[in-house]
Amino acid sequence: MEFVDNLRKKPLVQKIEKFIPAIAFLGGFGWDSITLGQMIEGSDLLFLLAYYVGALILLTLLSAHVITKEPETLEAEVAQNTEVGEKDTVKKKKKHHYFLDREWSETWKQRFTWAVQFCYGSMFSALVVCYFKSSGSFTTFILVVLLAVLLVCNEFLQKRYESFAITLALFCLLGTMFMNFAIPHLVHRIGFFWFFLSTLSSFAVCTLVWFLSRRKPLVLIAPGIICILLIISYAANLVPPVPLVMKQQMACINFDKKTYSCELDKPTIPQQLGFTTTTLHKQNAEKVYFVTSVYAPADLKASLEYRWYYADPKTGKFGRPEVIATKGMQLKGGREEGYRSYANKRHIPPGVYRVETAYRKGAVIGSMTFEVKEGLPETETIRDTIQ
Repeated sequence: MEFVDNLRKKPLVQKIEKFIPAIAFLGGFGWDSITLGQMIEGSDLLFLLAYYVGALILLTLLSAHVITKEPETLEAEVAQNTEVGEKDTVKKKKKHHYFLDREWSETWKQRFTWAVQFCYGSMFSALVVCYFKSSGSFTTFILVVLLAVLLVCNEFLQKRYESFAITLALFCLLGTMFMNFAIPHLVHRIGFFWFFLSTLSSFAVCTLVWFLSRRKPLVLIAPGIICILLIISYAANLVPPVPLVMKQQMACINFDKKTYSCELDKPTIPQQLGFTTTTLHKQNAEKVYFVTSVYAPADLKASLEYRWYYADPKTGKFGRPEVIATKGMQLKGGREEGYRSYANKRHIPPGVYRVETAYRKGAVIGSMTFEVKEGLPETETIRDTIQ
């Protein structure tokens, strides 16, 4: 230990120690980015559950505070006792004998808040990755940005977690997001009912912690508002449809249903980088196909739809979508490369199109903008396959 203490006193080591939290944060977030959202394993959910349960225990411990009886209650207890010795004993007995009726030392408070910060950071990191991979539009991306902001803020909130109200509010948000991610894996379904159930379950856990803490009901206002806002956001398709993840998508012609291969214009480097719109050349009445691959956990079933938007040549603005949804587009999860499906349109005029792949009457999973042109392509064509 003396060697370690001497080593930590060196200026270079002290400088490195300052960067350890940032390195740990970036390392954990990078690992989540690589592993999560590609193929969700049961172990991933167990790790998240462990963080959630750990945060629940720590939150309960941090809720501890000295609870004294009101003066009226003390007087009533004194009046009920006839012996003088008992009166003196009751007067001195101002505290309830509950486990949470205590004041933690500053050392223990710091330990608890550091542990809470770690659990919250781990959950925020995983949820940002999962919701980002399921986010397919700007509106659903708003929630991802909010989670990312809270992920960064978590690194500076260690002292703030001594406040039970703040810690409970963030616990409610994380709990709802976690349950919205975990419940579809358990019931193999997604939808408003299951999101409402996850929100209600998260709020119920928060209510239980509040009940054990014996604090004022005011601390439940923030969790209640968070739950209401999340339900409204889900109804307005502002919440990404986790755990669905877009793996591949492309617009093409001459589609082969057996191999899921088709022809498309060879993309230029700017098109591959997303700086310019992808082009697709067709001739006469050739069908234009839009082919996708969407990942979902094993046994999960969900209905998909394609929303085709056409940009007005005069204004350049996209009009109302034409929705294509068939019985054959019932997603069945479990395939690592994703569930493959397609939609097609014939006799479409040249112009710019945007096609969104979405959960049926729900949020967007992924979208793609491309321009359809008549005639032979200026560059060579290639044949690609949706894996």
